[in-house]
Amino acid sequence: MNKNSLTETTKPLPVVWTNDDIAFGKAVQFRRHLDFVNRHGIPGVFFVIPDDRGAGTLDQDKELVDLMRGAMQEGHEFYQHGYRHHAFECGIPEQDMLYVDPMARKQLDEERESIEAQHTLEAQVEMLVAGQRIWKKVFGEDSPGFRPGWGAYCMNLYRALAILGYEWVSARIPCMTSWLRNAGRWDEPINFRDAVPTRPQRLSQGILEIPMAGDYAFQVPNDPEKIDSMVDLGLQELQVYIERRHPMLILSHYHGLEYSGTTSPDLTPLPGGTGYAVHEKLVPAILSSGEARFVGMRELLISIHKDENES
Repeated sequence: MNKNSLTETTKPLPVVWTNDDIAFGKAVQFRRHLDFVNRHGIPGVFFVIPDDRGAGTLDQDKELVDLMRGAMQEGHEFYQHGYRHHAFECGIPEQDMLYVDPMARKQLDEERESIEAQHTLEAQVEMLVAGQRIWKKVFGEDSPGFRPGWGAYCMNLYRALAILGYEWVSARIPCMTSWLRNAGRWDEPINFRDAVPTRPQRLSQGILEIPMAGDYAFQVPNDPEKIDSMVDLGLQELQVYIERRHPMLILSHYHGLEYSGTTSPDLTPLPGGTGYAVHEKLVPAILSSGEARFVGMRELLISIHKDENES
């Protein structure tokens, strides 16, 4: 990429507020997301699950579909998040991601052969097409972007996405620090791995990969110091993206935003959710920094394609 758009140091850095896991039956949670982004005046980019594994498919939830269609008129955006969204649907997650769910780590250890059978090119195409069928019923067209669950991926996922005409994917996680802290490792230092680029990149399979930043609000205890530490981590990571002039895709989940901060009856929950408490501080801090601005994926892609064409 050249130095004329995303990399121009005089322009505010593009930051995208993304949210995962809204699905059938989650209209109440989605309405709260809309209230949040609208109150802060930022576009929401939502990665939505087509089939909630037995609970229902997206097209069957009229209340949610009506809310999403109304939100689109307000400038919010929606993209496909897996098909049925399980840990190994699209590939193998980051090893550090499996600290969040010991059961998934155990499953990978015990069922590796059957898991890898899901990752043939044919199986990945079939999985994506199944999700597309549901998506078209709701939106009338295929999703141009795709985010796998768990940050899981394989080369055949990338190949299948390119074959089916997806424009971009958001699967890679350059810095796992937020996830390790969410898993209880609160002393984990910030660590951007050199092998996982932060910049958008055109992969050899033909698909554009736009990496994710951290999720600073997945399972934060109801502890003011830890809430503030996650806000600080988000701002520290923002500075890395600013220095590199690479767009930052902040990650969030409805269940993380609404997490009460404890699973123990002996501890006090936070009624509004510790994740929302993080974002109520993080988003205004970014807005007031003067160094970044919130955009949607459509606007971001215009800049990315301009860079590609000029490089």
